[in-house]
Amino acid sequence: MFTQNYRLLTQEGHLTMSSLLGGLNSIRNANIDDTRRGLFYSGLFELATGFERLMKIVLILDHKLNNKLKNPTNKELKAFGHNIKELYESCSELPENYGLRTRLKLCDKKSKIVSTLTEFAKGSRYYNLDVLTNHSKNEDPISLWLSVIDDHIWSLRSDVRTKLQNDSIQVIDRSGMSGKWQQNVDGEWITKMDFYYLMSATEKANPHIVWSIIETLHPFHGVLRYQCNKLQELYAAQDKENEIPFMFEFFPFFLTPKNSALRKKQWAWGK
Repeated sequence: MFTQNYRLLTQEGHLTMSSLLGGLNSIRNANIDDTRRGLFYSGLFELATGFERLMKIVLILDHKLNNKLKNPTNKELKAFGHNIKELYESCSELPENYGLRTRLKLCDKKSKIVSTLTEFAKGSRYYNLDVLTNHSKNEDPISLWLSVIDDHIWSLRSDVRTKLQNDSIQVIDRSGMSGKWQQNVDGEWITKMDFYYLMSATEKANPHIVWSIIETLHPFHGVLRYQCNKLQELYAAQDKENEIPFMFEFFPFFLTPKNSALRKKQWAWGK
């Protein structure tokens, strides 16, 4: 029989894993056209949920390491808050504390992803309803995510961007809609050619966005491995029944190589 702690941590691992994988799938397949734009919202929701839960798992295990295997109180758990950026900063101190070589550092592109997830979790997820009721205090999450997409489009090779531009011109010219305008997913009006280019470029950029997310998550695998091994040693040293599952085993996809991540169209555990 597993202890309650073991069972609850296992369930939290499954929930966090499912949220992150679902978010990766949604972001990989999202686009600005009518049939796929809803995936931006589901992707941000799932990733924000997964990121927050992952980092709270890490902080709970760290608390147990430093407090004689005791769980944090509910008050201490609530003190962690819901700010994903602040949770990340708290977690970023741990590798050095543990003497690990891995580091949790964010480049500008990854920092913008974490900031967007933070804003979404804080209130932007209700942006549409808030605007409808004249109560909007948050930024449009899609506008924030379009900036993330733009960063990754500009990171594509120049010849790839040039080909996308030329293809867009040809498609729109053949369709006879070169002078037409279309409303973008953020409500801004852009030319049909710009819309087609952005849609094609988003398709190319999405795998690279997913890779940026995987790179952000990668160090957590090593941190969790260290925590779980140390905690299990402590339980054994005190002749207590182990209450810590191998939490890192829920997240093998954190270790996906870049070439594989860029090719993946579907994210699933163990694949």
